[in-house]
Amino acid sequence: MPQTKKWQEMTWQEKREQRFDRWLNPPDIKFVNKEAEQLYKTRVQRFIKAIKLEEPDRVPVMLPTGNFPAYWAGSSFHEIMYDYQKGNEVWKKYMHEFGDMDTYTGPTIPSGPLAEAFPSKQAKLPGLGLPVTAQMNEFVEGEYMMADEYDLYMRDPTDFHLRVSMPRSSDFFAPFKKLPPLRGMAGASTFVSMLSNPEIDTIVKKLQSAIDEQKKYMAAQKEMRDYIRSHGYPPFGGFNMIAGAPFDHFADALRGTRGIAMDIYRQPKKLHEAMEWYINLSIESAIKNYPMTDSPVCIMPLHKGDDMFMSDKQFEEFYWPTYRRILMAMINEGLVPMPFAEGKYTRRLKQIADTPPTSVVWWFDQTDMKEAKRLLGKVCCIVGNVPTSVMITGTAQQVAENCTQLIKDCAPGGGYVLAGGASCHHGKIENFRAMMNTAKEYGVYKK
Repeated sequence: MPQTKKWQEMTWQEKREQRFDRWLNPPDIKFVNKEAEQLYKTRVQRFIKAIKLEEPDRVPVMLPTGNFPAYWAGSSFHEIMYDYQKGNEVWKKYMHEFGDMDTYTGPTIPSGPLAEAFPSKQAKLPGLGLPVTAQMNEFVEGEYMMADEYDLYMRDPTDFHLRVSMPRSSDFFAPFKKLPPLRGMAGASTFVSMLSNPEIDTIVKKLQSAIDEQKKYMAAQKEMRDYIRSHGYPPFGGFNMIAGAPFDHFADALRGTRGIAMDIYRQPKKLHEAMEWYINLSIESAIKNYPMTDSPVCIMPLHKGDDMFMSDKQFEEFYWPTYRRILMAMINEGLVPMPFAEGKYTRRLKQIADTPPTSVVWWFDQTDMKEAKRLLGKVCCIVGNVPTSVMITGTAQQVAENCTQLIKDCAPGGGYVLAGGASCHHGKIENFRAMMNTAKEYGVYKK
């Protein structure tokens, strides 16, 4: 009998095939019937062929559904933050009402009770920093790591987050500033002594009291995820929280836009050192240990690399080299990174083409898609980018016209997924139907 290769002995293509097989034949789904199972497989195969730059039966579609089902059903982001079952009921109703879609996901709305219990300066939610009628949450940038704290962070990131950045980003965790360095702790008595501090004890007890709420929230998420898959709708990708662009890691939640812009000029060597450190940490502690999940596609939002933020020279120096190494580490584990290039990446297209053929999927927001097809068409699958403004405020005819042009520009030869430039939280269901129907009518590959 032929010996089975060990994981570390496989090529990245062989590893990816194993992940594709699990995506196509998930071991934990109990389909509602044979038809749902067949639809699931057909939809997954459609995406796999697109990733491999092959022509499927038709152009696959990733509808920019976002939180639209909540508003379509007369609910809201705020209501579903607190009523998880209401969210599930709404998303199920929308799924059955809409019908055929290539992929679908449940609510991605955070838990209201948990957000209320542990307020953060980095996040605003409807009713918690934003008007109750707000349609989505907001991330609030800040300088949560000072310019002279790179070394402190790299020495022990867990200790830094616990004793420095968490107290800065949330008043609730302010008492953690008084903790001694955790790397010096040894023995149970040290921890007991630490917990005896009344302020720390209060935090620990409140964290413990939130366990049931967290379990309730996670159970609702799992229920919806299982329900959707059992009815034949596969996940296309999940947001990858284990890896991202090293530059964004420091620019987003630590230094902020103002801080990172100054670091580029004032301490570029230290920034490079920190990004190198982050690469090694991310690869060794997360990417190599990434579990075998249903979909190997990992959505990776990019924030500071677009045409408008930095020059081509800065992108080449500070952004792309370290990010490419993260991508290659993921590829080598059989994962399919799908960077979500927020903003415009038209000037970046030649640089980001430097990856193995079929290894990456690029999702574009405002990039010139015709140019993306020209420069990346033989390198990677591209995704995008029906304008969000058209999806929300346009007519079904305008949506259909945009989709038809995108299919004409990007679909020939395969390697294209029709999608929105970003998620929609308001709009009209007829616009989503127009997007899906256009792919079915004009996106068919003739054999």
